[in-house]
Amino acid sequence: MKDKNIPNRLINSTSPYLIKHAHNPVDWRPWGPEALETARSENKLIFLSIGYTACHWCNELEKECFDHQDFAEVINPRFVCIKVDREERPDLDRIYMDAAVALQGRGGWPNNVFLTPQLDPVFAIGYQRREAFKSVLIQMEEYWKADPARMSQKGEQMRAALREYLERGGRYESAPPVNLSRMREGMDHEHGGFGNETKFPMTTILEFLLTEGEDDQFLITTLDNMSLGGMFDHVGGGFHRYTTDREWIIPHFEKMLYDNALLAPLYARAALLLDMPDYAISARRTLDFIHTELRNEKGGFLSSLDADSEGEEGKYYLWTMGQFMEVVGDKELAGALGITEEGNMYDIAFEGGGPRRVYTGQSVIRRLDGGDHADALAKLHMARGARPRPTLDDKVVASWHALAVSAFARCGVLLGDEGQVARGEEGAAFILEHMKYAHVWRDGKSTGEADLDDTAYAAMAFWDLFEATGKEKYLAACVEYADYAHKTFAADDGGYFIVGPRDDIIARPRARDDNPLPNGAAVLGMVDRRLAVALNQQRRKDRALGIANHLLGVLGGAGYHSGQAMSLNCEVDSATAQVVYSFAKNEGNRLDWLQAGYGRRWGVVRIPLGASFLDSGLRDGIDIHEVTRAYVCVDGACLPPVMTPGELKEQLEGIR
Repeated sequence: MKDKNIPNRLINSTSPYLIKHAHNPVDWRPWGPEALETARSENKLIFLSIGYTACHWCNELEKECFDHQDFAEVINPRFVCIKVDREERPDLDRIYMDAAVALQGRGGWPNNVFLTPQLDPVFAIGYQRREAFKSVLIQMEEYWKADPARMSQKGEQMRAALREYLERGGRYESAPPVNLSRMREGMDHEHGGFGNETKFPMTTILEFLLTEGEDDQFLITTLDNMSLGGMFDHVGGGFHRYTTDREWIIPHFEKMLYDNALLAPLYARAALLLDMPDYAISARRTLDFIHTELRNEKGGFLSSLDADSEGEEGKYYLWTMGQFMEVVGDKELAGALGITEEGNMYDIAFEGGGPRRVYTGQSVIRRLDGGDHADALAKLHMARGARPRPTLDDKVVASWHALAVSAFARCGVLLGDEGQVARGEEGAAFILEHMKYAHVWRDGKSTGEADLDDTAYAAMAFWDLFEATGKEKYLAACVEYADYAHKTFAADDGGYFIVGPRDDIIARPRARDDNPLPNGAAVLGMVDRRLAVALNQQRRKDRALGIANHLLGVLGGAGYHSGQAMSLNCEVDSATAQVVYSFAKNEGNRLDWLQAGYGRRWGVVRIPLGASFLDSGLRDGIDIHEVTRAYVCVDGACLPPVMTPGELKEQLEGIR
């Protein structure tokens, strides 16, 4: 019997998720040479369990199975047990999630996969009750012992199928036209979003629609319901992961850095382009949430807040009528914020006629009348601060951190707020000082090799800061990170692998779709397109075109998970409009000028002069004047310089 006071091999991990399992009686090991060699030398199946800190059902499975001695007594002698944080090893997560879908017809976390000692998947299983899970463990060992050759052959076949699917490429001389008909079929015009059940933000698609101007009413309906409904935390700011219903009422309560880092600039840009001031408030509150609750003292942006507190999902965020009245004391206002005696949260009871909803008396706060209600929300925020908080995953994931840096830089321009730009600069310093080509940082230590998303998003973050500040060091860092990404992850056909070469994976997955992070290859293509203009380098322009053709070619055209590739395709397929800023030395309205360079047009590249290695063609004849001016050039033909942000906006809107 294992003493629970003696930790297992996960205790020295950098991942809070793995450390959380360090006192399980299950003899967990981290993924690595020691665990993999043990499986080979002892000829045992590997039990691989992949999850993450903010995952509700991962926590439930631990409580149901992994934290029990009787379960450990079944699993420990039979298998080499390995725990993986999907956020630390996105390559393993991708490989074995696709394996799970192939093996059992569905995926999700926790993802538990049985592997042969050669790392080939043979069986997958999700959440199970303990006795049922123990039976599966016993059966799997029996199958392995009875006929290991047959099981190994099955694993080899699965490996071959996974490799063919995950590494599939192809050279495409052109991309299919961006046809939105498939997407329109899934649009919910009544409530916004896509589909009729669970609703995810699908940010890259919404960004595409915002620029394209394809369906503003759908876009506004979606943005309204996401920001006024239960997916937004009206008390503390920031967005939850998704909602479990069509109407955007009941969220899954985990709060991820990447969702908020993507949604803040979407709302800030929509506020500007659609003239919707409330969206700017949503953007600011989201940025404040990131800065206040997902930031360490060194300037690193942290991963997530758990969905659970005190053993219950959402308990930190929910209110009964009694609790609300005790804090606010206004029943009419309770109705305006969606608080009812019955509540909108429910359990499922199975009685007589089948399953039925039993409401719990707890409510998710919404803004049903669209009012601000700042005083009441501030009182609720103070009262909520006394509750036990959800667990914070305090590791810094390089890619998510870079998305947050981009969010602050872009929103600083879009909202005209220098303070947000300064927050982005603090985040950029963290990358350069603590995470140079690393994947994760925690507790003073960086670990893991940077992957495609880490480097592509960092390159974009540095470009966004160069655009916002004109500082040469950010342009230099953008070039360095973009070139590293091309050197490390490029295939030979316009495609990109998500990780560098590794000897502990059975396939090397390609970047293909948004999942829900933006496709790293498409982001890199958008960086290259900007650098092609700023540095006058044809190879970068050609590379961006090759990435766009490859991605939409492999994906077969537009779809729900190709938003970033669609945007890249429209960028490279449009005439390039250069906006070159010649800022006066003491210009006090830089952000107004930069903001005027935004519009609903593909192909705009905004370039502040000042960096020494910008293309000389941009600098020739454009001196630094006592008064700021901007130059708009389309494919080499320049319009007369403009002297005010209003003139710049008008000139850009006149280009067809």
